[in-house]
Amino acid sequence: MASPSPQTSVRVLVVDDHALFADALTMFLQRDERIEVVGVASSGQEAIDLAQARLADVVLMDIFMRGMDGLEATKRLRAIRPETHVIVLTGLSGDEIGGEARAAGADGHLRKGDVHDRIVEAVLRVAHGKPLA
Repeated sequence: MASPSPQTSVRVLVVDDHALFADALTMFLQRDERIEVVGVASSGQEAIDLAQARLADVVLMDIFMRGMDGLEATKRLRAIRPETHVIVLTGLSGDEIGGEARAAGADGHLRKGDVHDRIVEAVLRVAHGKPLA
């Protein structure tokens, strides 16, 4: 699947086991006409299944979830759908998480505290094959 064209919406899947955060992030993203939220998952396996079924361009993946964590889900998803971009979300700070996320196949990571300011730009950048700044 090619990158979305400027005329089409970027298809985003939100993955977080905290429903309040996932719902708030979904509502925030839906305010931007360039983004279409195609689903919300609360586990790693559900994320993989929905990303395949709904052909997500970008997955916003929580790193810490019960069962399969976000890093393992990212590895498995990228093995099945390498064209799907992944941004890992974490409440932790530090470059260690970024290195682990990239090693798992993620395009980058954002701290949950920075999501409000950077998420739309990050989604659009990775959807069009550009690295996170």
